[in-house]
Order: sequence, then structure tokens, then C-alpha cells
Amino acid sequence: MGMGQAFTAVANDANASRWNPAGLALNPEVVINSSTMANNRNRWVGDNLLNLKMCYETEMDPFSWIAGVGLASLFAYEGARYLGDKGILKKGWGRSGTKTERGQALITEGTGEAVSLKAKLNSTANVVLKDTDQAVRSTAREAADRARWYYLTPWATPWYNNRNHSQPRDKRGNPTKTKAQFALGLSWLNDYNPPSDENANWYTITVASGFEKRVAVGGNINIYNMEKISSGIRGIGGDLDIGVIAKPVEYLSFGLVSQGILTTDITWQNGSTSRYEMITNIGLAIEPVPALTLAADMHNVLHQNNSQPTYHYGVEAALMPGLIARAGLSDGSKTAGLSLIIGRLTIDYAYLGGTYNRTQMIGGSWSL
Repeated sequence: MGMGQAFTAVANDANASRWNPAGLALNPEVVINSSTMANNRNRWVGDNLLNLKMCYETEMDPFSWIAGVGLASLFAYEGARYLGDKGILKKGWGRSGTKTERGQALITEGTGEAVSLKAKLNSTANVVLKDTDQAVRSTAREAADRARWYYLTPWATPWYNNRNHSQPRDKRGNPTKTKAQFALGLSWLNDYNPPSDENANWYTITVASGFEKRVAVGGNINIYNMEKISSGIRGIGGDLDIGVIAKPVEYLSFGLVSQGILTTDITWQNGSTSRYEMITNIGLAIEPVPALTLAADMHNVLHQNNSQPTYHYGVEAALMPGLIARAGLSDGSKTAGLSLIIGRLTIDYAYLGGTYNRTQMIGGSWSL
């Protein structure tokens, strides 16, 4: 959030499920992350967020990885088709009926009553990465990598391998086997919002896989349980997200995510139904120099729900070992943030101006 929501191509920590599920597989680590809204409520950010990321790395040749991802995709497709035939899952685009963008705070019931609903936006809480290759010596390449993405400091040992990416090599220069990453994420998002007559809880399971930290794919299964505070009427629904991140070179990253590509209708206790509109976001991130990331996002690129795209820009820089600063522009609203890294602990802060009502957020991450 401190980077103005320009996070589609940057996401690679425990928050990735909220921005681009593919990013969960980019960094091998086990991390617990949480955040909360400190003051000045707004309609676009949830009160509390809790994430668990478990990502592991193993040696694998590219053909086996491609075959495995393809097989998993086939099972997922057949499962989705079965649920579609049963009328449980429906496509998230091109359907008539009451709908709204997932990136907006309002959802309309079948009765026509406007009911505010928490959008799936989360606070940014950058995590410290765990060392997964003790055998790699500290070289000039590793020193640069220490500053990449979340700018690892001397207190947070880098896990990057010192290798020629065209042909991976070990510390002695010998060819090594390529590596694949596999990740599982669990997430809970809560928003208790009396001014909007809303009490919402989101539960997300994320699975993702990456190869050589160059390309990653991932998906979310989201279940949401909502309540109108004034009447106590509850509604339950769910949907699926799909995301991709590609890094053709070390300093350039592209991201694409479609949220709500498959959905269930939200069924309310009073008999009305509603649903989320699918929303597709794209992003680009570049590191012109180590310790500096520039990012730009375009959200709702398909103009879903007859709404115009929104534009988001962000910058992240390591000011000194253990201190990271961010600034952004979220569709015209200025944002800023800081992170303090102390060993395995990362403490985060974000300030959201403009339409975000000067919201302040705090969070923390612990690397296991």
C-alpha cells in the first residue's frame, strides 16, 4: 500500500496472495505476516490481515517442472469444469446480473440495495528472507542481490545463488542443476466496518510454483463470509484467482493477475444474491540500480463493470542497512511507507493520503 498499490509485478512475500498469487513461489522461505489499520478508517483497506507463507526449493530440470505444472493445471481445469457443470462455479466475466469490481468497496444485492463490501486490498508488509544456501560465498553479485526486492541487509542473509542464469553454476564455477520452487499460503482478512454496515472475513488458500525464480504461476481459492451489522443477515461466497510473474532478466519483472476468474454467487440469508466482477491487473517493475525498485500497475485493464482502469506508481529504496522507504501514487492518492528490519523481524508502516482518509497502517513479519 505504501507503494501506491503498484505491486502486481513486485509481490514475492507472504502478502503475495492478496496481490499476485504467483509471487508466493519466488522466494523460498517460511514467514508469518500480519498487519492492522491503526486509525482513520477508509472503505478500501481491511482492518486485520494474517498470512502464512511456506515456500521450498528443490532441484528439478525444466521439462519435469513444465510437465508437473501442466498436469496440475489439467486437474484444476477438470475440477473447475465439474463444479461448473454442477452450477457451483461460474465464470467471472460476461454474465448478466448484479455485480461489482473486486477492487471497489460496494457490492449490490439482487434487491438493489447497496451494501459495502471489503475489497481485497491489503497492507504491504515486506518480509526478511531466510538463508537457504549457506554454501554460497559472499561475492559482488550477492552483495547486489542483498539489496534486491526487499533489500536484504547484513542482518538478513541472502538466499540467492551466485550463478550465471544462462547456465547455473556453483561457487566453484561448475554447472549445477536447476531449481524449482513450490509454495503454499494461508491468509485471513477481516474488516469490521460499522459505518459501512459490514463485517467481512476472507479466507484464502494459495498454491504456487516457480522455476529458477524467473517465472512463477499461482492461484487462490477464496472463501468470504459476510454480515450486515445492522440486520445480522449473512452471506457466503467464493472465487478463484490466477496470477503469473515473469523475470526475463534479473532487474525486470512483469506481472499479470485475474481476480475472480471463476466465482460462486454470494447467497444472502434473505434470498438475494450478488457476486464479484472479475478484475484483471498488470504490472511492471524495474531495478535501474541495486537497492532501488520502480513499479507501475494498471488495474482493471478490461474495463470490467463499466469502470475505467486505475493507475498506480511506486518506488522502494534501501536508505541504509535495515531501513527501507517507499512512496507511491494510487490513482492520484499519495502514499508512503517504511520498514525496519531487525534480524528475522520486519516492522512495517504505511501512510495513505487522498481518498484513503489519511489512514495509517502498521504490520510485522517473522521469518521462521
